[in-house]
Amino acid sequence: MNISEHNKKVAISRWEKKHAKEKSMIRNDVQALLLKASLCGFLAGDGSVQKRKEKNNFHYQLDFFPDNCLTRDTYIKQIKAVYKKAPSVRKKNNFYAVRLASKIVVEDITEIASFGVKKWSPPEILFSIGGAKENWLKAFFSCEAYVNSKSIKIQTVNQAGILRIAQMLKEMGIGSTYFEYQPKKVNHSKVFMLFINRRDDRLKFLNKIGFWHSKKTRILSEALDL
Repeated sequence: MNISEHNKKVAISRWEKKHAKEKSMIRNDVQALLLKASLCGFLAGDGSVQKRKEKNNFHYQLDFFPDNCLTRDTYIKQIKAVYKKAPSVRKKNNFYAVRLASKIVVEDITEIASFGVKKWSPPEILFSIGGAKENWLKAFFSCEAYVNSKSIKIQTVNQAGILRIAQMLKEMGIGSTYFEYQPKKVNHSKVFMLFINRRDDRLKFLNKIGFWHSKKTRILSEALDL
């Protein structure tokens, strides 16, 4: 064995030991699984989960782009609680860029959910745990919802995802209305929208799900005269 081969084996062994240690630190108790559900919601809404080839290696990275301090702080707190890691944070105009490079975290979170603009899906495997569904919806709506005095609205190019959300809301007794919109430009994807309009439904949403977003909570509460 030459020196370069030996050094490569030593480096691989060190990385394997490091990854094994990081894996052993991941929490998987019920409370941690509830936090994983909300992390999946945050990343489906305003994030990206990446595994990309760089030269001879793969790079693993989580990016999250919240526009609210409460959303940002909740996400970071949950990452730290589950994975014992602290993401970097940068302020960019009207949002924050929260980044974490970690193979172990990316592999762990992609085992329970899918991500990507058109293919995100909820972590169904966690939904047998009471509160997991609510956590995922709360995180997703914190990122994606538009809230005004008359409605709560989400829109996406992921039809399967938004229909699953409508189903989950229905299971919680929250009514919603579904629309589709095809932009005139042929190269633009069809947009799928969900509205929660009735006051009773918005009140149920606030009480059963809510937001980790201070502005959206305030607007909804004021609209409901609370």
